[in-house]
Amino acid sequence: MAEIHEFYTKQVVLLTGGTGGLGGCLLYKLQFVLKVQKLYLLIRGPLSKALERWRHTLPNNFHEIQDRIKSGQIVLVPGDMTESNFGIEKRVLEEIERSVTLIIHAAANISFRAPLAKVVMDNCLPALRLAEMSTKFTKLEKFTQVSTAFANSFLPDGPIEEKVYYLAHPDTAEAELDEIQHTGTTRYLQSFPWAYAYSKQLMERLMVARYPSLPLLLLRPSSIGPAIAQPYEMYGPQGSCPVSTLYSRLMRPTGGQSVWHTSAKYPGANNILDEIPVDLVANILLQHVYIGTRGVVHASSSRYIPKTLKWFLEQPYKHVPVKWAKKMATLIFVQDREREESKEAQFYRIGSRAWDFRTTASKHLEKLEGPLAFGIDGHNIDCFAKRRVRLLFKQVVEEDLQGHDRVLAKL
Repeated sequence: MAEIHEFYTKQVVLLTGGTGGLGGCLLYKLQFVLKVQKLYLLIRGPLSKALERWRHTLPNNFHEIQDRIKSGQIVLVPGDMTESNFGIEKRVLEEIERSVTLIIHAAANISFRAPLAKVVMDNCLPALRLAEMSTKFTKLEKFTQVSTAFANSFLPDGPIEEKVYYLAHPDTAEAELDEIQHTGTTRYLQSFPWAYAYSKQLMERLMVARYPSLPLLLLRPSSIGPAIAQPYEMYGPQGSCPVSTLYSRLMRPTGGQSVWHTSAKYPGANNILDEIPVDLVANILLQHVYIGTRGVVHASSSRYIPKTLKWFLEQPYKHVPVKWAKKMATLIFVQDREREESKEAQFYRIGSRAWDFRTTASKHLEKLEGPLAFGIDGHNIDCFAKRRVRLLFKQVVEEDLQGHDRVLAKL
């Protein structure tokens, strides 16, 4: 424990995405658990908007965040990742270049609906800009880039190793980027469930090709779920946990059927739907930074508690009131690909897939003790799922009532 604290208390960190789900969890851990020497937070838009976001997502630590901003332990850096040097003021940039030892680039556009040109602009180009900027950081020890396990969702079901995969040999990443910037698309897009996943895959290949000497850690989380403990149980800003979004849709009182395709190998939807709590993702990232890992690292449910697609989909029906459950669409699993899937199945279209995201790089981390240990002793995933569903149900009911009020107001 002392060794990890000693390491991090000497670090000066540049963090992007600090108002997002994973970024907010990293902000908490870096400041309040590991107590880094200084934390630079890149902020897009008005600083007041970032503060309001933390007031809502980190209510228990909001006043401490304000205090640390005033003391200079947290430095808010206004910027725009679409601009050269992120549009950071020259004086501040020079200060960052002289002092930052760790970069964690967690900012991303995680929309499953965003078009390819948009997610490439948000997920590819900023990572490359920051990598180029980092070549002037005189004390840099580690550049951590958050990717996604679904960057390799073009692969067939089965094992996915902790390595960079290529779509062609020789690699055509630069040509693909040029094609996207000129036409808005590429022939490889059809092999991915979402443009988001492809944008991360392209980013990985470009990063390792352009910056081979960068001390790079590529972290690939699977689907990120709400926290089990830190910053607090159920932490997860709205829209940051795909399965929670799916649950909210399933809980709508629409009636009818919710049709899901299954594979011949898993006709009963008994394939693993990979989700891992956000605080475990943050722990894995920070542990690998501490031990100096380079290359690709997966953060998947094998480091937590793997559960099946069927288990996940059954939870909303088990934990909402019986009368409400009867109003929800009935789950139907079919192998007939001619039958149209429901909108929620189309939204989470990887549901029937069966990848095994290998986590070889993290096996030895179980021996580490201290504030980043893998301690899930005493954690009951069934009770956790019950609390999760009931919290989401409360929000769904409130939204439903608000919708009725708006209709009545128009009458």
